[in-house]
Amino acid sequence: MGHLTLAKSEVYKALAQRLDKNPVGAPLNPTLMEILYILFTETQALIGSKFPLEVTSLDHLVPLTGLNPRELENHLNLMADKGLVIDFSRNEVSYYMLSPLVVGFFEYTFMRVNETLPMYEL
Repeated sequence: MGHLTLAKSEVYKALAQRLDKNPVGAPLNPTLMEILYILFTETQALIGSKFPLEVTSLDHLVPLTGLNPRELENHLNLMADKGLVIDFSRNEVSYYMLSPLVVGFFEYTFMRVNETLPMYEL
């Protein structure tokens, strides 16, 4: 897997830079990085860093991430469960969008009952 060649910190930094491209940016800072490390696994951070600014399909994300479709879909479903991506289907095709920072994964994460996340730390 090609994404393993990037240093872990660089993967998370790339995710932060991608989030900063949204209309409501997310300037790189230590607090943001700490939150990203809590919410995203390293693979999920890589996937998030590769998202285009618009809604996209699984087929479009596969070559961007270098993951096989099944593995990518599993990660996207887990990310959706955590509120990190928005997912919906249209005409039997699944579409995904990286949740924006505000209103975004904070709200979607806290709207869900999820005992796997360290809610106190967040």
